[in-house]
Amino acid sequence: MQIGIIGAGGIALAHLRAAETVPGVVAAGVYDVLPEKAAELAERFGCPVFSSTTELYRHVDAVVIASPNHTHADYAEEAVRHGRHVLCEKPMTTTVAEAERVTALAEESGLVCAMGFNYRYLEAIGEIRNLVRSGELGSILFAEAGFRRGSALTRSRFTWRDSALGRSTSGSLGDLGVHLVDMLDRLFDSPVDSTSCRTKLQVNVPQKEGQDVQVDDYAFVSGRLENGTFFNLVTSKSSLPEELGFSLKIIGDRKELYYHSKDDTTYFLKSRVTWEQGTFAREETLASPPGEVPGWSDTFRHQLREWRDAVSAQDTATARSADSALACFGDGLRSQRVLERLLAGDEQDALAGAVPS
Repeated sequence: MQIGIIGAGGIALAHLRAAETVPGVVAAGVYDVLPEKAAELAERFGCPVFSSTTELYRHVDAVVIASPNHTHADYAEEAVRHGRHVLCEKPMTTTVAEAERVTALAEESGLVCAMGFNYRYLEAIGEIRNLVRSGELGSILFAEAGFRRGSALTRSRFTWRDSALGRSTSGSLGDLGVHLVDMLDRLFDSPVDSTSCRTKLQVNVPQKEGQDVQVDDYAFVSGRLENGTFFNLVTSKSSLPEELGFSLKIIGDRKELYYHSKDDTTYFLKSRVTWEQGTFAREETLASPPGEVPGWSDTFRHQLREWRDAVSAQDTATARSADSALACFGDGLRSQRVLERLLAGDEQDALAGAVPS
């Protein structure tokens, strides 16, 4: 499968590193609106630079959309109209209306259009999902997920991610929370009931380079899944070093589970007053960047391999595994609907109260 990369930022680098390790996948070239960025990335991986997406489509079977969020919808639509399979980074679009349009087009096309929910492929998520589905924890009563980073404190430049362009998708809730919304659905086989949710948004770093930051760097969500399970989500881009990482707590009527990425491959189960320690296997091929969840880089390998297999299955009429972790555009649309409703809550008041006039 010959793949082209649209966008030459950090996430494109992760996809290209993964492509080098997946048999049957060849990185055929890179396109970016900034030719110098595309040239730098292409030279690093020994692949061509394309001067336009039209030129790229002539040389590839499939595209990875790794461009800024507000460009995803147009590139996805263009790629599908050119008959190319798509792997689009999350979020699929910046509005539900765009997501609905692109999803309908993708479903009509018969192409394999996948979403970049790569955290589905963390070994911890796979192991914990198996524990939930096996009944080890009993009936699930409550879940709490946290995703804390420090990028609002460490990145001093003002970019599109801090502007109104990124308001709906690049704050801590839009950028990190969309993974957690999808993760809850994946873990408990039940979507978030967005009508039940209450949301708090906050800006702790209100200015960069003298410009007002227009997106949240902290968010709290409380609500229910459609199956009745209660949950809390916390996302942050303004956390201190000792707070960073991904965490998950699940309370069942038989056992409780606790996991934090700082514990790497270890999780903890509590039954009455007894603690058990469990581990999951990891065969790391690609080292993850400092500060990322352990195993993050390899999630792109696993995702790319499943996308390759899905494209092959479509070509050969072979049925895909019902338990495949590969997210489709329908999953992206479902998460987009939840995200838009959460952000619509008291977002304007929260931001107005945090950003100086």
